[in-house]
Amino acid sequence: MVTRLTGKVKLVSGNRIVEVEALFDTGATKSFIDFSIAEKLGYVKYEKPRIVYLATKDTKAEIMGYVVARVTIEDVELPLEHVFGVIKDLKHPCIIGMDIIEPYEIILDVKEGKIKFKKIPPTVEIV
Repeated sequence: MVTRLTGKVKLVSGNRIVEVEALFDTGATKSFIDFSIAEKLGYVKYEKPRIVYLATKDTKAEIMGYVVARVTIEDVELPLEHVFGVIKDLKHPCIIGMDIIEPYEIILDVKEGKIKFKKIPPTVEIV
Protein backbone atom coordinates (compact mmCIF):
# COMPACT_ATOMS: atom_id res chain seq x y z
CA MET A 1 0.00 0.00 0.00
CA VAL A 2 1.25 3.49 -0.88
CA THR A 3 1.17 6.36 1.58
CA ARG A 4 1.28 9.15 -1.01
CA LEU A 5 -0.65 8.86 -4.22
CA THR A 6 0.74 10.74 -7.20
CA GLY A 7 -0.24 10.77 -10.85
CA LYS A 8 0.50 12.36 -14.19
CA VAL A 9 -1.27 15.71 -14.68
CA LYS A 10 -1.21 18.02 -17.70
CA LEU A 11 -2.16 21.67 -17.21
CA VAL A 12 -2.98 23.92 -20.16
CA SER A 13 -3.34 27.68 -19.81
CA GLY A 14 -3.73 29.52 -23.10
CA ASN A 15 -1.09 28.05 -25.40
CA ARG A 16 1.20 26.99 -22.53
CA ILE A 17 1.37 23.35 -21.42
CA VAL A 18 3.05 21.82 -18.40
CA GLU A 19 3.10 18.14 -17.43
CA VAL A 20 3.88 17.28 -13.81
CA GLU A 21 3.64 14.52 -11.24
CA ALA A 22 0.90 15.73 -8.88
CA LEU A 23 0.08 14.73 -5.32
CA PHE A 24 -3.60 13.82 -4.82
CA ASP A 25 -4.46 15.12 -1.38
CA THR A 26 -7.86 14.44 0.22
CA GLY A 27 -6.87 16.77 3.06
CA ALA A 28 -6.61 19.75 0.71
CA THR A 29 -9.90 21.52 0.03
CA LYS A 30 -8.42 23.35 -3.00
CA SER A 31 -5.83 22.61 -5.67
CA PHE A 32 -2.46 24.37 -5.87
CA ILE A 33 0.63 24.61 -8.03
CA ASP A 34 4.15 25.66 -7.18
CA PHE A 35 5.32 29.12 -8.19
CA SER A 36 7.87 27.63 -10.63
CA ILE A 37 5.07 25.85 -12.55
CA ALA A 38 2.87 28.97 -12.49
CA GLU A 39 5.67 30.97 -14.10
CA LYS A 40 5.75 28.47 -16.99
CA LEU A 41 1.96 28.62 -17.44
CA GLY A 42 1.54 32.32 -16.82
CA TYR A 43 -0.55 33.38 -13.82
CA VAL A 44 -2.51 36.25 -12.34
CA LYS A 45 -0.31 37.79 -9.67
CA TYR A 46 -1.86 39.23 -6.54
CA GLU A 47 -0.80 42.77 -5.67
CA LYS A 48 0.29 41.43 -2.28
CA PRO A 49 0.75 37.72 -1.33
CA ARG A 50 -2.03 36.30 0.83
CA ILE A 51 -1.27 34.13 3.84
CA VAL A 52 -3.09 30.80 4.27
CA TYR A 53 -2.72 28.36 7.11
CA LEU A 54 -2.05 24.71 6.36
CA ALA A 55 -3.25 21.65 8.25
CA THR A 56 0.10 21.29 9.98
CA LYS A 57 0.38 23.15 13.28
CA ASP A 58 1.86 26.63 12.94
CA THR A 59 2.49 26.21 9.21
CA LYS A 60 1.47 28.85 6.75
CA ALA A 61 2.07 29.56 3.09
CA GLU A 62 1.98 32.55 0.78
CA ILE A 63 -0.46 32.45 -2.12
CA MET A 64 1.09 34.57 -4.84
CA GLY A 65 -1.82 34.46 -7.32
CA TYR A 66 -3.77 31.96 -9.37
CA VAL A 67 -3.86 30.05 -12.66
CA VAL A 68 -6.94 28.96 -14.58
CA ALA A 69 -6.12 25.81 -16.53
CA ARG A 70 -7.57 22.90 -18.44
CA VAL A 71 -6.67 19.69 -16.62
CA THR A 72 -5.83 16.21 -17.86
CA ILE A 73 -5.30 13.49 -15.24
CA GLU A 74 -3.71 10.19 -16.31
CA ASP A 75 -4.65 10.96 -19.96
CA VAL A 76 -8.29 11.77 -19.07
CA GLU A 77 -9.26 15.38 -19.81
CA LEU A 78 -11.68 17.04 -17.40
CA PRO A 79 -14.59 18.92 -19.01
CA LEU A 80 -14.12 22.20 -17.10
CA GLU A 81 -11.20 24.52 -16.41
CA HIS A 82 -10.05 24.79 -12.80
CA VAL A 83 -8.45 27.45 -10.63
CA PHE A 84 -5.13 26.62 -8.95
CA GLY A 85 -3.69 28.74 -6.18
CA VAL A 86 -0.03 29.60 -6.70
CA ILE A 87 2.07 28.87 -3.63
CA LYS A 88 5.74 29.56 -3.20
CA ASP A 89 7.92 26.55 -2.26
CA LEU A 90 5.38 23.69 -2.42
CA LYS A 91 6.90 20.26 -1.79
CA HIS A 92 5.15 18.95 -4.94
CA PRO A 93 4.81 20.82 -8.24
CA CYS A 94 1.03 20.32 -8.12
CA ILE A 95 -1.50 19.33 -5.48
CA ILE A 96 -4.89 18.08 -6.63
CA GLY A 97 -7.39 18.76 -3.86
CA MET A 98 -10.98 17.91 -3.13
CA ASP A 99 -12.27 20.68 -5.43
CA ILE A 100 -11.26 18.36 -8.31
CA ILE A 101 -11.29 14.90 -6.67
CA GLU A 102 -14.86 15.05 -5.36
CA PRO A 103 -16.94 16.41 -8.28
CA TYR A 104 -15.31 14.05 -10.78
CA GLU A 105 -15.55 11.08 -8.42
CA ILE A 106 -11.86 10.31 -8.68
CA ILE A 107 -11.00 7.10 -6.87
CA LEU A 108 -7.65 6.99 -5.09
CA ASP A 109 -6.72 3.33 -4.94
CA VAL A 110 -3.94 3.33 -2.34
CA LYS A 111 -3.67 -0.46 -2.41
CA GLU A 112 -2.71 -0.47 -6.10
CA GLY A 113 -1.22 3.03 -6.05
CA LYS A 114 -3.45 4.19 -8.91
CA ILE A 115 -5.83 7.01 -9.70
CA LYS A 116 -9.09 5.95 -11.31
CA PHE A 117 -12.29 7.64 -12.42
CA LYS A 118 -15.70 6.31 -11.44
CA LYS A 119 -17.00 7.42 -14.87
CA ILE A 120 -15.14 7.88 -18.14
CA PRO A 121 -15.51 10.40 -19.60
CA PRO A 122 -15.70 12.25 -16.30
CA THR A 123 -18.74 14.44 -15.82
CA VAL A 124 -19.67 17.05 -13.28
CA GLU A 125 -23.10 18.12 -12.13
CA ILE A 126 -23.62 21.87 -12.03
CA VAL A 127 -26.45 22.91 -9.74
